[in-house]
Amino acid sequence: MPRYEAWHRSAELLAEPLSQRLGQSVVVENLAGAGGNIMAFRLSQSPADGYTIGIGAAGSMAITHVLNPKGTNYKPSDFTPITLAAVQPNVVIVNKDVPASNLAELKEYFQETPSATYGTAGVGISNHLIAETMLYRLGVKVPHAAYRGAAPVITDLLGGHIAMTMDNISTAAPLAQQGKVKAIGVASLKRAPQLPDVPTLDEQGLKGFDMPTWQGVFAPAGLPADVLAAYYAALQDVLKQPGVIEKMGMLGSEPVTGMTPEQFGQFLEKDRQQWADIVKAANISLEQ
Repeated sequence: MPRYEAWHRSAELLAEPLSQRLGQSVVVENLAGAGGNIMAFRLSQSPADGYTIGIGAAGSMAITHVLNPKGTNYKPSDFTPITLAAVQPNVVIVNKDVPASNLAELKEYFQETPSATYGTAGVGISNHLIAETMLYRLGVKVPHAAYRGAAPVITDLLGGHIAMTMDNISTAAPLAQQGKVKAIGVASLKRAPQLPDVPTLDEQGLKGFDMPTWQGVFAPAGLPADVLAAYYAALQDVLKQPGVIEKMGMLGSEPVTGMTPEQFGQFLEKDRQQWADIVKAANISLEQ
């Protein structure tokens, strides 16, 4: 009976159709905490027998090792990449009283307001580094407030205690649609269907800015080639199912198909290098 080590809703969404495709029950074990690192460590310690796979994202599978290579209790080589499964756009949102409606005005605001801060749900999470990438490319330095979780970030954003955050479309879109925040830009190359009037950062001058949130499927290192091929084929079928596409869309996710294990491995290497570059350029450390 295959088991998912998971911390993301994508695992629960994929479990039933994957079970039908494999002809076996698939049990989801939610291992939330530490930005997916608890799940990743458990997966790294599991046998490579095909009975345990996991949903991982940039935080646990790319950023953690870049920020703290000596203090991480697992490493990239502890996993077998299977495929990239889904992406979600991230959105720059600001307090509704911030006098900015686009990226140029936001830059001007930060330049003229040295007391302004932005917040995310912790140092080294993907949204922290995406925001730092944007600010670095804008040429402004804004103090970062690291919170313990996403909920207090939004609370303080709405209360005006921080000026900005970078958040996933599933959180950002409802807030913007209700007029509780202003959406400044989408951190992907195409606009988000949920916010069709909000231009991308690429459109606003940060050419090539494409930093979505992603989820991929992993197994422990040493997964036999035939088992890897079987999982890849099954996941490709599942990710093309209309029902799965519809349910993912309701979560703000876009399924990704056709990325082979080899290509996913290359994607991960590129992603880790991207994070390493911004960590160095912005001088980010876990002590922030």
